[in-house]
Amino acid sequence: MRLITILSFSTLPLLTLMLAACDKVSDKAPQASPVTGAIHRSGTENTQSSTKPSTIHTPRPGVEAELAKTHAPRNAIERARNSTLFIDTGFGSGSGFFIDERCTVVTNKHVVKLEQDGIKDIETSRKNIRYHLERGIANREDRRMLREQLDHLNKAVLAYQSDGHAKDITITLVNGREVHAKTITVSDTYDLAYLHIQEQGCAPLSASPVNDLPLGHKVYTIGNPVGLKYSVTSGIISGEQDYEEISYVQTDAAINPGNSGGPLIDSDGYVLGVNTMILDGTEGIGFALPISSVLSDMENNKTFIEQQLASYEFTSWDPQIIKKEKEVSSEAKDAIETARKNCLKEFDNEEWGAAFDECQFASDKKNPQAQYHMAELLYGMGGRRNRNKALELIKASSKAGYAEALKAMADLHLEGDLVRKNVSVATDMYDEACEKNYGPACNAIGVLEMNAFKYDKAKIFFEKGAKHGSVLSYFNLAYLHTEGLGVSVSEQKAFDNYNKAALLGSNISQYMMFWNKYKGFGCKKDYNDAYTWLLISETDKRSEEDVIPGWNNDIPANVRFFLEKLISDKGKASAKAKADKLMETIATNAEQHRRKHLFERI
Repeated sequence: MRLITILSFSTLPLLTLMLAACDKVSDKAPQASPVTGAIHRSGTENTQSSTKPSTIHTPRPGVEAELAKTHAPRNAIERARNSTLFIDTGFGSGSGFFIDERCTVVTNKHVVKLEQDGIKDIETSRKNIRYHLERGIANREDRRMLREQLDHLNKAVLAYQSDGHAKDITITLVNGREVHAKTITVSDTYDLAYLHIQEQGCAPLSASPVNDLPLGHKVYTIGNPVGLKYSVTSGIISGEQDYEEISYVQTDAAINPGNSGGPLIDSDGYVLGVNTMILDGTEGIGFALPISSVLSDMENNKTFIEQQLASYEFTSWDPQIIKKEKEVSSEAKDAIETARKNCLKEFDNEEWGAAFDECQFASDKKNPQAQYHMAELLYGMGGRRNRNKALELIKASSKAGYAEALKAMADLHLEGDLVRKNVSVATDMYDEACEKNYGPACNAIGVLEMNAFKYDKAKIFFEKGAKHGSVLSYFNLAYLHTEGLGVSVSEQKAFDNYNKAALLGSNISQYMMFWNKYKGFGCKKDYNDAYTWLLISETDKRSEEDVIPGWNNDIPANVRFFLEKLISDKGKASAKAKADKLMETIATNAEQHRRKHLFERI
């Protein structure tokens, strides 16, 4: 079979999402009917679910009965339509359908979750459009279209969390009523996601009792292509194809953007699969994941799904709160904003008691910046309970995309502290925080690039980090010039960057100033000046960023005894006086620099 390009669907302009690689699930695995739960094997009939869905049917009390009042089904296709849903995430849209009577919804994973590449595509497109608009577009119509696209992208970036999951999922029933959905889980194997809505009496689609359907078998797709809600198109089964070790049903029934996650059914209303992808650059070649694979995946995730639905997160979930949160009064917004500003002001002034009350109020109202600083306060208080609360706040703040929290979570993932060690996740979080101009995150990802021998990239991140307040980025730039990593060896440039960092309070950079003065690297050799910097590096240990493998800020004290033998008593006294005066300047510089680069103090 020739290689195919897979296009996953989203209505978001400028964004093409690629299907994630999946592992093969045997077509001999047992599957369960969503209605009866009966087990049958591929290619065999399940006598408990083989009866055709009848057109004479008493609707279940709840959603099914509600829809029957305005959209009474006249045939099996229309009954399946009533079980199909329109899904909107804010960054895209798709379809889904009820898979059981508990109102569990199955859809494609890419409908409700963006991969990191997709997130970067959105943010890159946004930057490019901004750039062109800022430079000026002569054509008025082009300008209007770009502004519309930018508005759409601006809304999209607010619609997903840092891990790509949709912040809010809105499901529209066939009668137009909107309900909020919550993600139960996403599949590790397939492009599938399972959602929950807090309703009763949902009518699930019945799985086809026969998996091995002949070529030419009549099929229908139901979905919401390009926003046209609840469209039905027909076609036939064209074949079975494998892609990345997963079998798909091939059909010529129209599968378009917005159909993704919707059902592929037969004329009796049985669901045959989940519309998943099309062959890029063609028409009439679409693919659906067989329903047997969906049921097998649900069975594999059954324990976790049950645990999730029984958890406090779901049993206490009130979809109306989402609506109420969106309708926060202007007075409440003002109160939250005032608390946020007071939280930051008092935190920055180290007025911990006053900061606690203000930060807690704004944090309870889900303000990401306040959540991060509340977490800092809780960490400072110590104790396991406070530490656990702090971790949850950091997670919430990072999911909302707040850069300082992203950096904090990345640090935890990098070290495997309190969370699973994952360098890839840490890198993505550092990158996202750096994109938001948080200097320490730029320095952190620069270090990762440097350790991977990507010195050109490391230099770019260090330069950005230095621009946005990372003192240690100056030290790392100096190191690149010292060793000639991605740049020419330059003792002068190394010295200049060490000097900048040292004057801003970097303990290790102050030690390097001693070394450069002692050796005459990039400056005139001067033992007295070297001794001055050695005294400073021994005393000035305020910098929180000087966490470098192999560095111990007790090293200067151990070296001092050696250097003292090379200097007269008068020279030592002069160097000590100079060090005292310079430390006062450094303290002033460091505080001014810190306040200048406090993150998002608006």
